[in-house]
Parts: sequence; C-alpha cells; structure tokens
Amino acid sequence: MATQAREFRATKTPDAPGPARLTASSVERMISSWVMLGVGAAVVWGWLHRHDNAIDPHNGLGYALGIVGGTMMLILLGYPLRKRVRARARSAGSIGFWFRFHMLLGLVGPLAILYHARFSWGALNSAFALGAMIVVATSGLVGRFFYARVHRGYSGRKLEIRSLKGEMDDVLARLEERGLVRDTLIERMTAFEARAMAAGADFWSSAGAVIGLGIETRRAERRLLADLPHDGNSSDTALRGMVSDFFEAVRRAAEFAFYDRLLRLWHLLHMPLFILLIVAAVLHIVAVHMY
Repeated sequence: MATQAREFRATKTPDAPGPARLTASSVERMISSWVMLGVGAAVVWGWLHRHDNAIDPHNGLGYALGIVGGTMMLILLGYPLRKRVRARARSAGSIGFWFRFHMLLGLVGPLAILYHARFSWGALNSAFALGAMIVVATSGLVGRFFYARVHRGYSGRKLEIRSLKGEMDDVLARLEERGLVRDTLIERMTAFEARAMAAGADFWSSAGAVIGLGIETRRAERRLLADLPHDGNSSDTALRGMVSDFFEAVRRAAEFAFYDRLLRLWHLLHMPLFILLIVAAVLHIVAVHMY
C-alpha cells in the first residue's frame, strides 16, 4: 500500500524526475487534452469559415462527411454492446479500448457532421438532426466528466486514504521523539476519513459532503500544517506533503459518492437521447433522398 501511495504522489511532486511522472494515466490525460484542443480548434475554424461555401452538403466532400460522421455515431454503439458480452468477445478488444474509441468517435463524429452541415441549421429535418446530435455530444462530454471522478472505484479511494495514513504514521513515529504528538494528529485526521467513507448514504448526504467536507478539510489542513514542524528537512517536507495528500484523498472519496450517483442518473438519460438521435438521422436521410 505504501508503495502505491508513493507512486500516486510521484505524479504530483514538482521536483520529481520526468520519467517518474509519466504514468499511463498521465499519458492518457495528455493525449485526451490534445485531442480536445484539436477538436476545439477545428470547431472554431469551421465556425469562422462557415460562409465560405467550400463544402456542399449534397455533393463531394460535404456529402462524404455526412456519411462518415453518421457512421461514426453508429459505431458508438460498439462500446455498450462490448460491455454486455464480456465473457465471449475478448478477441474484439478490451472494454477500456472500446471506451477510449467511443470517446474519440463521440468527438470526431459530431465534428464531421458540423462540417457537413456547414455550421447552419438548414431545413427543419436537418435542424432536428443537428440539434439532436449536439445534445447527445454535449451529454457525452458531461458523462465523461462524471466518469473521470469515479473510474478508480470506491475501493481505490479507500485504499489511497489508508495507505497514505499508514505511511504518515511511519514518518510520525520517527518524528515523535522530537516532541510531536502523533496520536492527536492521527485522531484529527481519522474523523474526516470516517465522514468521507459515510458520504454515500444517499444523494443529498453525498452532495452535502462534497461542499461541507471540501470546506472543512481545507481549514483543518491549514491548521494541521501550521502545527507541524517546518524546519525544512526532508522528514518535515515529506510529512507535510503526506498530510496534504491525505486531505485531498478524503475530498476525492467524498466526491466519488456524489458523482457516482450522478453518473447513474446520466446513464438513464443518455441512451434515450442517443436513440432520439438515430431516429432524427434516419428521418433526415429519408427526407434528403426523397424530396
């Protein structure tokens, strides 16, 4: 547990060597940021040049972008289907791969459709399909925000808190002979740990814990850091860093219960919206080719 806690903090310590900070999760976040930045830049450029008439939605590149974007939106169904056949479809790729692919298509597909539509609403059937696509894409971004706060799971949060506390106890033991009252400090932190673990009793208690514990832990952290020795030696610095990491872990554990419930509610809404998008796209295609 202590080793895992050190690895976790290695990604946050400013003076840690570069290779130690490049964990798989940090690389994934870096790639995701660049993808989001690229898509955002493409949206801004397309909006600024929407009157250039370089793309015709009925012919050539514009027509192809509509087909490509619509196909990508259909492939999005691969992720929920892959989750439902876990034991039989290992050769089809991991669930993690399909999730990342799902997120990528959920950005690039709507981008292609926006270019196909030339960033304008068009006729009524086109406006309905474009509006449904924008709603679904926005819903996907909201879901990604919730998922980012719960994907490590509740057990992972508890493991992080307990391993940090255990490692802090080792350092406190070495500093106890200098007059530091170890038991008092541990008791002050344990109360917050218990409240974070109990935050998921119901929706409103978890929502209250996000705000209440967020404020209280920051106050307690400042008071506790002020009581700790700060002579500048390595033991003092390590201890202060672990105290800050502990309170940050408590806040994330409290947030997990709240965002986990929001993610479940989001799942109930996202699939009906996606079905609405499919219906709108089919109506749009029929209307375009029949009239």
